[in-house]
Amino acid sequence: MRNLEIRKFSSLNESNPHHMLTPSGCAFVLIASYVIWFLVTADRMSLPDQQPYLDYFRYTDWPWLIQYFQNRTTVINLFTGIFTDELGWRVWILLVNSCGFTPDDAVKLTVALTNGLVFIALARLRRPLLGLFLWIIIPAGLSIIGVFLVRQGFAFAVAMTFAIGMRRPILGMLIASTIHTTFAVPATLLIAVRMSGPRNEFAVPMVAVAGAILASSAEMLFANFGGRRVGDYAGYQAEFSVRLLVLMLSYSLASVLLLSSLKCIRSVNLRSVLRELALMQVGLLAYLIFAFTLFPFGKDRVFYLISLFLPFFLQEIRLRSTASLWMVLVLFSMVGAEVFLAYEKGTYVYFLK
Repeated sequence: MRNLEIRKFSSLNESNPHHMLTPSGCAFVLIASYVIWFLVTADRMSLPDQQPYLDYFRYTDWPWLIQYFQNRTTVINLFTGIFTDELGWRVWILLVNSCGFTPDDAVKLTVALTNGLVFIALARLRRPLLGLFLWIIIPAGLSIIGVFLVRQGFAFAVAMTFAIGMRRPILGMLIASTIHTTFAVPATLLIAVRMSGPRNEFAVPMVAVAGAILASSAEMLFANFGGRRVGDYAGYQAEFSVRLLVLMLSYSLASVLLLSSLKCIRSVNLRSVLRELALMQVGLLAYLIFAFTLFPFGKDRVFYLISLFLPFFLQEIRLRSTASLWMVLVLFSMVGAEVFLAYEKGTYVYFLK
């Protein structure tokens, strides 16, 4: 009976829109609205490598989709093609093009929707203004996948919408995998978490082993399913440094803190979702550690996911001891260091020009 009462209270509290009428809620709405307005009105011509996105919207049409299905001769070939050829992304393009948008406006619509979905997911948690602040300043957030890497950003936004808004993290990651194939890695790790059961002492080693296996097979997977742009990414191997690995290790403290705070989260319905996402981040970390020694190229388009979950995880962390306080200080110190280095490299120039 007590659990039923908690669930009812949690449901009422979670669906109550009045928290957006508080000063912090109003600030969240105003800042989020300004960001979306900026993304819709700003000129994207100064951004590098944007022509491929324009070409996607310019050349993908219904005859392309019909021809695609005609070329798939077997069910297995069709099923794998949904992910390897990122059919979800193509379907989104067809839907947007059917509304009459120009390629430039279609890209802006996708970018605005990406950030809008992320903002809605952030608003479902305990401290949305903190989450929004982190999304804006973390280099991998707004400045990279929120503006520059359009497909990755759209896939991440869809994944978090299903995870936080609909309580379907695995489904969200699978759909995201049809938009950008690399989301198959976190989707596989989420499945491993679900299969490991409710006990963390079993789930942590199981998801770590799953991450290690994925990293060990990364070269084979990229060779067979990721060859379309392998040559373009070959130069990124040098970027996978010890410093980057240490940064990702420090960010994994967020998973530890979140797992220890689960019982304090008011929304009972969110506890299992956040637990699965936190354990998935542990698996991603194991993937990166093994990729560092086995196949550095395999980390590309995967490592940034660890920092992208910080705006969601840090909202729900409770400071229950001196150790947790120090861990949070380490987290924010590392975020600050990454932001400073990104500023020095010109990551935020699009917004500051």
